[in-house]
Amino acid sequence: MRILLGAVALAVLGAGAPARAVTEQQGDLIVNFRGGIHPKKLPREEPAPVAVSVAGNVRSASGNAEALPQLRRITVAINRQGRLFDDGLPVCRAEAIQPATERAARRICGPALVGNGHVVVQVRIPGQANFFVHAKLLAFNGPRRSGHRLILAQAYARKPPGAFILTFRVEHQGGTYGTVLSTKLPRGAQQWAYLTHFDLTLHRTFSFRGERRSYVSAACGAPAGFNKAPFPFARATYGFAGGQQVTMSEAGVCSVAE
Repeated sequence: MRILLGAVALAVLGAGAPARAVTEQQGDLIVNFRGGIHPKKLPREEPAPVAVSVAGNVRSASGNAEALPQLRRITVAINRQGRLFDDGLPVCRAEAIQPATERAARRICGPALVGNGHVVVQVRIPGQANFFVHAKLLAFNGPRRSGHRLILAQAYARKPPGAFILTFRVEHQGGTYGTVLSTKLPRGAQQWAYLTHFDLTLHRTFSFRGERRSYVSAACGAPAGFNKAPFPFARATYGFAGGQQVTMSEAGVCSVAE
């Protein structure tokens, strides 16, 4: 069961995303992505606390789930106006909650919790009928590795029961999308795990040096004299077995808080 939920945890990427989604179709494969921030009214320059949500689905146009290629890599790049801050935030280490129930993970690493969501994975095991597993997702602030911030995603399902942790690497780059979260399906799960849905919301406030801080913050960079601005929220890239790749971008509008 640890292997099974290793695949499930791949979905650590959004709940609470808006209903509208960007959709791409390549042959029988249909993929969508949606994302957003709350609130949408933000200061013009000084970042304010926000919740960031992302979500995606993978399905077959023909309705034949068995025909879906395996999703092996997910990369989500968030607008440079969105910033992650973890100074002073407790750290959760994988060995402390691997394995663990959702309740145990919250008890052990609750102070490091930075998000939550859900995932759905189709399990294909030779000699057995295919079946779906639904799991809750908990995202914890992890240690740094080679100078990069980590997010530990713990997925836990009750039926069948089991849990697994997957580590997500956070990187920073130039351009429109400044914060990149990426992960890939573990080799041990590539024989049977087919992700069909993920959603995750990152949100956490905490105290640091006597001040209230937010794990995620953002500003609305509208030019002087304008109270609204286009906001290219995020770009998602899905990599499938066999080399197939789909990239989608989600954009909206932010408003300047008076």
